[in-house]
Amino acid sequence: MKFLASAMALLGALSLTSGAPINTTNELPNGLPFPSASELAVIEQNAHGTLPNGPPPPVISNKGINNLRLIAFNELFEVAYFNELITNITEGKDGYRFTDSGDRDDALRSLKAILAQEELHAISANDALVHFHVHPIQPCEYTFPVQDFDSAIRLASTFTDVVLGTLQDAIERFVLGHDADLAREIAAVIGNEGEQQGWFRVLQAKIPSALPFLTTADLNYAFNAVKSFTVPGSCPNIEEIPLRTFESLEILEAPGAKTENITFTFNDPEDQAGHGLWMTYINQLNLPIVEPLKVISREGDSVTAQALFPYDDHELNGLTIASVTTSDGPFSDANEVVKWTLAGPGLISVN
Repeated sequence: MKFLASAMALLGALSLTSGAPINTTNELPNGLPFPSASELAVIEQNAHGTLPNGPPPPVISNKGINNLRLIAFNELFEVAYFNELITNITEGKDGYRFTDSGDRDDALRSLKAILAQEELHAISANDALVHFHVHPIQPCEYTFPVQDFDSAIRLASTFTDVVLGTLQDAIERFVLGHDADLAREIAAVIGNEGEQQGWFRVLQAKIPSALPFLTTADLNYAFNAVKSFTVPGSCPNIEEIPLRTFESLEILEAPGAKTENITFTFNDPEDQAGHGLWMTYINQLNLPIVEPLKVISREGDSVTAQALFPYDDHELNGLTIASVTTSDGPFSDANEVVKWTLAGPGLISVN
């Protein structure tokens, strides 16, 4: 299995080069998604910690079940991703060789801990589903649009930003569903993911912390983001995750730290563009920003369009989640944007 080219809609503004996509397998390391007792002991040793051993709550809401399904779906993807990155470095594949053996050893030590920690996150979510008599989420086949260590770290940083925003949404949904007992565990995972993100950013010569309040997200955006890395038809029970699927959105060139127009393409099979569409941005914990969308061309279902990226007026640093919406709002939060989303998410990373 190699890191592969696909899912450009998820990457949006990252502008990675890539080769031809090759399908991966559903096999994950260390017996996942259901390791034996001895395999779990090894994972916990590598993770420098254990699964929570307190009793699970006696009941859970439907909102809570959906949270756990999405979290398991995402964590299995991350396990596959970091396992493959470690394999590529260990085997010294092109693009993954280090000139300094000390740098190589440092990277592998950190990545092996991250892999094991993500394995525990996946196990915890699926174990909770089993406890509540719900089918656990099974791994898919995946493709990854990176070709070397640097692009792999950039992508890891991007999807970790999405995870950090999505887990905010998960905590709120747990609370709204009266599943407060599960919120503390998710808060602990947010801290872990934040530590990982700080390292990814330092490796890119960025300051460790991007924003005072990290960009929020919605479970539906995360579902579409992870789904774009899966081989169609390879996910055994993805249909059990009751979240929306949007049309694809690809940002053609990454905007910089300035106000400028961006060009993007998206699928519009029902010609919604003929009735008016907008580009809506979610950044930090601020109200979503809506900009008019100008269609440049159309070929079949594919539309090429432009919209303003209003960096200067809103300090659009860190992660910005872009989506093509069928309404110009106003929107109160990310969850409201989802209700009107035609295509997305497009992920823009500045700073």
